[in-house]
This record gives sequence, C-alpha cells and structure tokens, in this order.
Amino acid sequence: MKSVKPTRRRLIGVAAAALFAVLGAGSSSAWDSAAPAEGPAKSPPRIAAQQPNILFILVDDMGFADLSLSGNRLVATPNIDALARGGMVMTQFYDAAPICSASRAGFMTGRFPARDRFVTYIHDRKRNRAFNQADWLDPSIPVLPRMLRQAGYVTGHFGKWHLGGGRDIGDAPLPTEYGFDESYTQWEGLGPRVLPSDLTNKLGQQSAALGRGPVEWLPRAEITARFVDKTLDFVGRSKDRPWFAQLWLTDMHTPWIPSDEQLATVKGKGRTPREDQFLAVLVAMDAEVGRLVAGLRKAGELDDTLIVFTSDNGPTIGADTPGSAAPYRGKKASLYEGGVRQPLIIRWPGHITAGKRDASSIVQAVDLVPTLAAITGAPKPAGIDGIDISSAWRGQPVTSRPDIFSHIARPGGEAFGPLYSIRSGPWKLLMNADGGGAELYNIEQDQGERQDRKGDSPEVAKRLSARLAQWIAGLPASGPAVRRAM
Repeated sequence: MKSVKPTRRRLIGVAAAALFAVLGAGSSSAWDSAAPAEGPAKSPPRIAAQQPNILFILVDDMGFADLSLSGNRLVATPNIDALARGGMVMTQFYDAAPICSASRAGFMTGRFPARDRFVTYIHDRKRNRAFNQADWLDPSIPVLPRMLRQAGYVTGHFGKWHLGGGRDIGDAPLPTEYGFDESYTQWEGLGPRVLPSDLTNKLGQQSAALGRGPVEWLPRAEITARFVDKTLDFVGRSKDRPWFAQLWLTDMHTPWIPSDEQLATVKGKGRTPREDQFLAVLVAMDAEVGRLVAGLRKAGELDDTLIVFTSDNGPTIGADTPGSAAPYRGKKASLYEGGVRQPLIIRWPGHITAGKRDASSIVQAVDLVPTLAAITGAPKPAGIDGIDISSAWRGQPVTSRPDIFSHIARPGGEAFGPLYSIRSGPWKLLMNADGGGAELYNIEQDQGERQDRKGDSPEVAKRLSARLAQWIAGLPASGPAVRRAM
C-alpha cells in the first residue's frame, strides 16, 4: 500500500482549526516540570486529519506523586515529564476502580466496571467466585480496540493484560478477540507473551503450563524493553495506516527487581534499600518511555500521534512501602483519592497546546472511549457511562458532568475505607452497600479527605447516599466475601 503520510500531515494542519478551533483557552501555566509478531490486518486508509495515531501508556501501581513532575524529589523522570511539557496534564483524573483488572476494564469499555462484574483483580477461579468477579472481560461488550479497528485502525496491545487468562484460567479469550490485530503480554494474559525468569511466585510457570501461545522467558528487568521493542516494531509495520497501540507497563508493581546496572544509577537515593529498588525501576521505565518517543520521532510518527499516559491505580499498599499518592489519602485498593486519582497526560502536537494544566475538569477512565470516538470519527457505543472530554483537551474545561461511581471488593480492611463511592460536582461520598460507614467530603475544599462533612451538610449526604444506593442496587449481586466486609 502506498504511504499516505505526506497527505496526512498536510491535512492535519488544515483540520486542526476545525476539530480544535479554540485551542489556548484556559490556564496556560506549565505544571511543575523537571526537566516476531503476526502481521497486522489490512485496514482502509485513515480519514484525513480526524484519525491520529494513538498510543495509550498505562503504568501499573504508579502513585500520583511518583513522577518528578508531580512531586518526586528523590529521582527525576525527565522523559515522562517531557510528555507533560509537550501537552496537557489533567489533575482531577480518576481511575474507574483502585485495582488492576477493574481499572483496565473501565478504560476498555467506557463503563463503570462493577456493572460487568469487575470489582477486584482477576485471580484464580475460587477467589473470583467468592467476590462474584468475572474470570474475564466479556468480549461481546463494545470495547475500545474493536471500535477503533472498525474505524480503520490497525491495533496492537503490548504489556500487561489482566482482563482474563493466567493462574488456573486457560480458556479466557485472547486479546485478539477484543479487536487487537496482534498482542504480546505477560503472565496475566494468553497468546504470545513474555514471562519472568527470576520471580519466585510461580505465576510465570502457571502461565506457561496453560499453553495457548508462544512463551519467551526474560529477567524482569528486561521485560519493559521487550514491550517497547514490540511496540516500535508494530509501528514500523503500520506507518501507512492509522494505528492504535496499548503499552501497559508493569514496572511499578511489586516485586521490584532492577538489574545491577539499573540499581547502580540510584543507589543511596532511597531511604531504604527497598526504596532504592523502587526508584531504580521507575528511572528505568522513564528511560524506556524516552526510547519509545525517540523511536516514534525517528520513524516520522511522533507529530501525528496522540499520546495518553496515566496509571491504573494508586501506589502499592503496605507500611513503609515506597510509592507516593501525596497529597492524597489512601493507596491502591482504596476509594480515597490516593487510590484512584492520577495525573493524566495528553500530548498531541498541533491540537493540544503545550504546557497546559487542567485542574478543574473532573474526568474518569470511562471517558476515554467516547473521547477517542469523537476524535477518530468512530461510532460511540451505546450504554456507556463516559462522556466526550475532547473540549477540555482543546482548552475548554469540563464544567459539569454526570456523577461518577466506583466500587472495590476486598475481604475486609476497614482502614482502606468504604467499598462504594460517588463523585458529584465538588462532593464525594463513600459508603458500604448497606448504607453504613458513610463519609462525605468536599474535594474542592478538602482534597486530603480529612474533614467528614456529613454533620454540617446533611442534605448533601442524604441526596448522594440515595443516588449511590440506587446505583448499587442495579449492580450484579456481590459475593459472600464482599458481604462479610460490610
């Protein structure tokens, strides 16, 4: 197929005024900057200027303040910071859930994941049954990669999956059954994958025993580089078509096992040897993001690519465990801000003004599907919960939106807070399914969720409790372990 790149670049410049006509509105301040797979299926040429390449980078278990652009003063993350300086950072972005699988389902479907029995992370069949957690994402649900493929994109997934496959679940759909032309994942997915050769938890061995795809073994410290290699190879084979690539990185998830060379670059910068390991894999991940961006630039693809970067949930839980959600309360598995709130970085040259910060738009992971549908011309699926936030990306913050809901299932742990939440304007209410344990916060006035406002705002608490109870009533029944935790 003859390349359409020259025509595409010319038309992108023309169409920018039509698609993002009012760029530049809103805040103009930069934000705290520090410095062999199966060939893709053929797809039609892109719709000129309405179909940028799309790269979605999702980090596993990265806290709000783990990047130097958002507060890390122990080490720098210059390559990720550069993405932010070249685009926009949204600081009131919420994951759909504070745990791996449910969070990822929200990005994929545009739906609150609890509606589809995604309430915790996919484990083995026994634990999944206890929580009424699905063993895999239902492939009949409209999902982002299939939507984009139908709009003419060639699609690839590289990195963590965790939407089905692994442990004792060998009959889950492959990522290609969700609309990806090709995939390359790890032990929480099937199909072609790379497994760690130096872990002691046996998840890699369990995955290998399931079959259903060629398996490669590498030290954990080399796996992200392999995912980046696979992504760049995919891009190189897709340059004459619009492409969508998911790069879902696992670096910040425990265990942190840097190479000797990676550890040497940060030795002594952490407050403990374990924090040195954490910082080493963070810096190594940032370097790989830099290598990826350099590869896109060399291939002539960077200026035509919309990059979305964020994390799937807050940092790893545990006393004295590295990773920071400052200034927010809570971590992974909690519906407090620290468990679900992330910086969302969006870079799209010619469409998103560099150095923007949006601190006012309230957005959630479920908004990605309708937003990308609007940008690419793909049909928006029916029955989704997200909204199109592309106006915020062009400088017009979202001033109102439907309520956003979230749920986490876990077998206890009251210190992590209630199991359901609603965010409605400036207010956030958390409670359990029986209405108990309710907490009310005004996030605009109290981002750290320190002052429970039930007592002085009883009408707000009553109204939001009723809305949240109605949402809970419409969800699939909870498993027995969830009921015990309430």
